[in-house]
Amino acid sequence: MKAAGAAGLVGFTGGAAAQEDPYLQAAQQIGFAENWRQRRIEAANNWTNEQRSGVPNRQEDTSWTGTQSFQTAPWEPPEGWQDTIASEVDTLQILNHGAANMEFDPATLATHELFEEKTGITIEPLEIGVDQANLKEQQFLSAQEGQPQVMNVDGPLTPVFVQQGFLERVDPLYTDEMWETYIPALRSLVEWDLDPRTEGTHQYGFPNIAEATVGSLRPDLVEEQGLDPGRYQGEWTWDLLEETMQAFEGTDTFGYAYYAGNPVYLFYSFRQLLYQQGGRLVQDDGTIRVDTEPSRTVLQKMFEWRDNGWVPEDVISYGEGDIIDLFLAGRIAYADGFSDFVPRALGQYEADTEYRAVVPPAANTGPSPAQASLVAPNCTAINPFADPAHKVAGLLYGDLRLSYPSQWWEFTYEGNMSYIDQVYPDAAEADAVPYADVLGTAIDRGVLELFPQQQAIFQRLATDFQSAIVGDISPEEATTRGQEFIDSVLSQ
Repeated sequence: MKAAGAAGLVGFTGGAAAQEDPYLQAAQQIGFAENWRQRRIEAANNWTNEQRSGVPNRQEDTSWTGTQSFQTAPWEPPEGWQDTIASEVDTLQILNHGAANMEFDPATLATHELFEEKTGITIEPLEIGVDQANLKEQQFLSAQEGQPQVMNVDGPLTPVFVQQGFLERVDPLYTDEMWETYIPALRSLVEWDLDPRTEGTHQYGFPNIAEATVGSLRPDLVEEQGLDPGRYQGEWTWDLLEETMQAFEGTDTFGYAYYAGNPVYLFYSFRQLLYQQGGRLVQDDGTIRVDTEPSRTVLQKMFEWRDNGWVPEDVISYGEGDIIDLFLAGRIAYADGFSDFVPRALGQYEADTEYRAVVPPAANTGPSPAQASLVAPNCTAINPFADPAHKVAGLLYGDLRLSYPSQWWEFTYEGNMSYIDQVYPDAAEADAVPYADVLGTAIDRGVLELFPQQQAIFQRLATDFQSAIVGDISPEEATTRGQEFIDSVLSQ
């Protein structure tokens, strides 16, 4: 399903295809990969903390352009792009998840305005909710319409669109040496060998938004039950997680809770517990398997914890909002949630004494236990039916999305995760984001698995998995039924 190595420019920019396709010709002519590290990353070495911190006032400002952070942002497009067909582009239309403004999507607004400042190309955002965007994208891509030329793509839809020939290759943005600069999830998100139009592995997008799960701990509550809060920092396992659950028996607070209320949230919890054992859904041979010992262990643990009364009985109906509300009400001492929950918790509780972000635990069983998190990203991609000039302009936008300033703003101003590793230690050193080092570790250890028909498969498996969690059927029966469905749907 995915090749192990990056494709780089191989099979994309050379040969007859490049000579015939104006998009490929211009992409090759620009040379995005030349001097990429200096342009995208190292130019920020001289971007001082004073300059970076000169950001807009959220309540008063509607633009970044007058701020010091914007005016000193160290990104320049690659030299020579103005000598290509991209110079013919006046406006680039981007389908954006949500409103790209100071209130709802300020980091995206900053990136858009910097792109306009540096290229002279105006960005026209089409602002739409994620669910509506998914449907709209299916419609205009199926009709082979050329607008919008660029679009945000929900993570699980990425392999589906690649398989349908709905995303343009963007290989010129990447080389094999680049991957070490970015979080591991980026490669898992954009690199595929499913495209019916071409052979081999290629890249099909660039960063938009990323989230990762991080542990949220109430140090004061666990200490009241005789547990040392320091034990949750650094390396810890399910042994301590179960000790925590047990410690709160007979109280009005639970030590832990998971989500099992609908397919989306059930499989958030399921996958995180699977990854913490070192288990995977996507196997080495590319097949999708749930009839594995780690998968059965997840369902068995979820059943045992609920049956013991160690988690709320109502977890079978919980989504993320339920656990957040319970945590903020002091009813849960430890919970896993996406990183955007951290500032909410800090708005209510004192850092370190009443609240602490921690890296989630490793399992105490499984093939390769690890303190793994779950990564939930989406990407930005180019419409393959757009005209060549706008496709090249889309690559320029992708280059900016892969740059340090864009990722710094996402992490420090908007609270999303950065796709660039270096942003996390820099933010920690500058004290720009609470628990920046913990967040960086969590996403670096984060696991992302995407595969065709993932959402439909999770939807179908959820009922049997929920039945196993409440004890109506065994984990073996639930995973066997699930595997039979997966095999039939994917013909594997």
